[in-house]
Amino acid sequence: MINQKIRVKLTLKQTQCWDAFWNNINIAILFGGAMGGGKSFIGCLLCDSYASWVIEKFNLRPNKYPINLGFMGRERAVDFNKTTLETWKRNIPQSHYIIRSQDKEIVIEDRVKFSFGGLDREEDVSKFSSAEFGLVFLDQAEECKKDNIAVLMSRFRQKVNGIPLPYKTLFTANPKNCFLKDEFVLGNDPHKIYIPALPTDNLENLPASYIPSLKEAFKHRPELLLAYLEGSWDSLEGSDIVIKDIWIRDAANIVKNYIGRPKRVFGVDVARFGDDTTVCYCLDDTDITDEMIFGQKDTMYTAGKIHIWAQEKKPDLIGIDVIGLGAGVVDRLREMGDNVLEVNSAEKAEEDTKYYNLRAEMYWNTGRKFAEKDIKLTWQGKSGEDKDLARELSSASYLVRNGKILIEPKDKIKERLGRSPDKADAYLIGLHTLNNAVISDNFGDWEEEDYKAKCSPYVGL
Repeated sequence: MINQKIRVKLTLKQTQCWDAFWNNINIAILFGGAMGGGKSFIGCLLCDSYASWVIEKFNLRPNKYPINLGFMGRERAVDFNKTTLETWKRNIPQSHYIIRSQDKEIVIEDRVKFSFGGLDREEDVSKFSSAEFGLVFLDQAEECKKDNIAVLMSRFRQKVNGIPLPYKTLFTANPKNCFLKDEFVLGNDPHKIYIPALPTDNLENLPASYIPSLKEAFKHRPELLLAYLEGSWDSLEGSDIVIKDIWIRDAANIVKNYIGRPKRVFGVDVARFGDDTTVCYCLDDTDITDEMIFGQKDTMYTAGKIHIWAQEKKPDLIGIDVIGLGAGVVDRLREMGDNVLEVNSAEKAEEDTKYYNLRAEMYWNTGRKFAEKDIKLTWQGKSGEDKDLARELSSASYLVRNGKILIEPKDKIKERLGRSPDKADAYLIGLHTLNNAVISDNFGDWEEEDYKAKCSPYVGL
């Protein structure tokens, strides 16, 4: 049954999910397969309806200790609070429930309740060891660890008046190579059902710009468009890598022609910890033409080295990551008269509806430029082929969280590589700086022969 106070119009796919949930044959349901399919909404609606069904079925009365029917959550509690819980608040009448934020509970008519939150804290997951559930709803389940989900599944033993409840699991997800694909999309368990839902199935509830915006964001990644627009689970092998290695290799053969000289910038990643390195790249347009790399030093030493190098190279703009010691380096360089751009990768992206932060925007835009063959990168390093830079650039993975692209933390990349991806960061900062640079007259003494050597023979010099 549905709470009589709620009046909704379900899409065809949501109706299929509704019917499957109330079919006694189905124990577990995966609803989703693409972004914008109305997944969180149907999940919240079914949880509320399950509660109403239990209340009516067992003629429950208000009680000081409401029966715990189950768990609603996501991998991260903060994401559940910002998204799924907000969906609940928008669509379930406030007179029907109260939220006990401190206890992380939604209490319905003082009779039953759901625990809610995230699976990202071991101490929270450990609390489930003594819980008894009838229903588990995991929104964006592709983000969750299978072991934590298994703990939840082991709690299906809630009874009311000695009668077991109909135990149900509801997952919503976007395509990803994970256990959901094996168990629901490819599996043949008759008790597990997969119902795909596409944004085209939910157009009446999406803004008109939703699909065009999605196509623009992923236009250089056709396999992702297949996943996020068409619900394909077969196109995603290796697709969580932001910058593909083959794109980097192809960049060595790109020819770029310039009208006038190219912009020259520095991209600088200042060492944060003892085993990190400070990497300074000199870029002429997108190509690295020189480097300066040294271990962690104090800000005065680092600023002095960069200043002297700038006197020699005459960049139009110096981009420096200001997180950590970088802020002090920026201050000192400005005191010495250098033209510096502060780059805070943790701050809000310019297109903040698409990217989680500036770091994600820099990574994604760099990947797009590589894919579209808009980057020339021939640098081999002072000691020969620079395999480290290529490996670092192609090591970062991403995920889509709350509809925005997010890059995995630097610490995870460092753990996988065995070193900090300082070269990749310096290059990304350099490309970002390039977008903000304006050609100056710093090259008034640049020899014509040097200029010719930098340009394609097709320029006509």
